[in-house]
Amino acid sequence: MKRHTLELLTNLAKGITSVFGDRCEVAIHDFSNIKSSLVYIEGNISRRRIGSPLPDMLYRLLKEFGDDAPDKYGYKSTTRDGKILKCSTNMVRDEQGKLEGCLCINFNVTDFSFLATAFNDFTFLATKNTNGADNKATQDDLPSTFAETMESAIDFVVAEQGKAPAVLKKADKLEIMQKLDTDGVFMIKGSVDYIARVFGASRYTIYNYLKQIRNASR
Repeated sequence: MKRHTLELLTNLAKGITSVFGDRCEVAIHDFSNIKSSLVYIEGNISRRRIGSPLPDMLYRLLKEFGDDAPDKYGYKSTTRDGKILKCSTNMVRDEQGKLEGCLCINFNVTDFSFLATAFNDFTFLATKNTNGADNKATQDDLPSTFAETMESAIDFVVAEQGKAPAVLKKADKLEIMQKLDTDGVFMIKGSVDYIARVFGASRYTIYNYLKQIRNASR
């Protein structure tokens, strides 16, 4: 990435975080070395350091589209310690259209997500339909992949606890794991990795939780 481009993006990052405060983080990646692509970060939501590698989502975009990789707006991500982020990524190109890097805006919406769940519980009026059966909330934006279905299922069950993942006790996590296992969520590829990110735990810990709840149900 050219020096004047990096200086421009750095000033832009400072301007964005000055408006949105401590919940916002802006990261600048240089694609010349994807193994240590992070060249600047303003804010400290994800707790990454300069020299961190390119995130998986961005790597997949580059691998699939190359220099035609699109900007990506308003997508969800999760930090290693369980924070829920709303993100947007703008690709940066040189005069010939070749990708140089990107600017990523990450906004921590963890608290808002759980407040939204609380407000939904408070304002939802009808608990029974005309036949006396339980009503359940419906989702208008239908997922397009199994991965989205899996993530939505996990997010919904976690949100039902009414607590941020970072403050969940082990008993809360086991209860969540039990519900997800009963629903067959862990049959979907990637579910263990995703719940590990949500809980801010290792895959080993998640497999240990699974072993505990399955042994207890025998």
